[in-house]
Amino acid sequence: MLAGWGLGSMALLLLLASALSGTLAAPEVQQCPRYTALPEGASVSITCCTSGPLQGIYLRRSWPQTTNVIYYEDNETSTVDQQFQGRVHLSGTQDNLTITMHRLQRADSGTYTCEAVLDSHVLGPGTMLMVTGREHAPSGPAGLASSSPLHSLQPLSLQLLPTSLALRVALAMGCFLVGLGLGVLCTLRRTQIKGMCTSRDKSSASVVYEDMSYSRCNTLSTPNQYQ
Repeated sequence: MLAGWGLGSMALLLLLASALSGTLAAPEVQQCPRYTALPEGASVSITCCTSGPLQGIYLRRSWPQTTNVIYYEDNETSTVDQQFQGRVHLSGTQDNLTITMHRLQRADSGTYTCEAVLDSHVLGPGTMLMVTGREHAPSGPAGLASSSPLHSLQPLSLQLLPTSLALRVALAMGCFLVGLGLGVLCTLRRTQIKGMCTSRDKSSASVVYEDMSYSRCNTLSTPNQYQ
């Protein structure tokens, strides 16, 4: 009976060890990059790495709407969503797969998740992709030759508009400061001239008073010839 109990215990331990090893060996999906922002027309590469055997792998866009970008299996023809037809390149194997999307559009912005297909589906952490506005064409003959005159002149006018406005503001401020300075100088000069005129008037009055006093004294002191 003890031997039977020992065999049962060993079987139970082996079962628990098998379940534990299966849990520890559960596959996981690693994904990179986690976040990227690129302009329209650029390319982005997303790598999905999976541990353990798997049947295939998806790259899904889970936001703003769910889309199966690709589904890949080794030695099988991959499927690509119509929106990404002709813009997706795959390299590697299903357990280490790199998906490169070319000629990005603003509508491609979203969250992309690697999803491994096993007995159950295992998800990666996801990649957030932000597609910004298109980069401006380089200036010079090459940039002008690759675009129409209207297309090339419109950004130039938009770039020159803030500069001309700033120049006008600077000129207006300069004229204002010059006018203010001239006004202050004129006020000071007028005050100076007024002060000079006032001092001259006082000096003239003093001279006349002294002359009158002197002449009066001389008149009073002159003797009368007829006395």
